Amino acid sequence: MSIVEIIIGVIGAVLAAAVGGFGIGHLRGTSKAESKADQQRTEDNAAATKAAAERRVEATKGASNVQQTVSHMPDDDVDRELRGNWTRKG
Repeated sequence: MSIVEIIIGVIGAVLAAAVGGFGIGHLRGTSKAESKADQQRTEDNAAATKAAAERRVEATKGASNVQQTVSHMPDDDVDRELRGNWTRKG
């Protein structure tokens, strides 16, 4: 073996190690990014579910309040209220 072959072999080994290092680093970085994205999606879904539940509770409370109000109103007042608020204009 000549010295030139040894030098080329050493350079090749160093390049292979460098490329391998970059490849392993890329795989680890991708894995971390994917797990972080999954965690963010989970947190976003949880926040959306909580917001929807809060809106549903508010809507239920509002409906209950309307039902309570209507049940205590005389029939004529209910009719007048419905005609005033729920008829098409024009």
